[in-house]
Amino acid sequence: MNLYKEAREIAQEAWEESEGDLYTAMVYIHESCDGHECSIYYAKALQFCADWDTSDGEEYLEDCGGIAQKGDSFGQIACRIAFATLLVKAQEALHEITEESE
Repeated sequence: MNLYKEAREIAQEAWEESEGDLYTAMVYIHESCDGHECSIYYAKALQFCADWDTSDGEEYLEDCGGIAQKGDSFGQIACRIAFATLLVKAQEALHEITEESE
């Protein structure tokens, strides 16, 4: 998986499905990232975290209260980081798309 390509595809689909409504597109992105294989499957999340710079996702999670929660497994933390990283990158891609469409 290419993070930037995947994020751009999620954002583009969100923008098209939302018919240009930014709030609806953001909700769509959140749901898409939450259901993405790298957000669900431990092995996919671990590989994602090994392959990509997850700094933006980690920062996002820190802003939301922390990366890890009490009782988390290593796999759960990796899934959370992968989700947040994909989310941030898709939101950035959506911002680019909205600027291009103006």
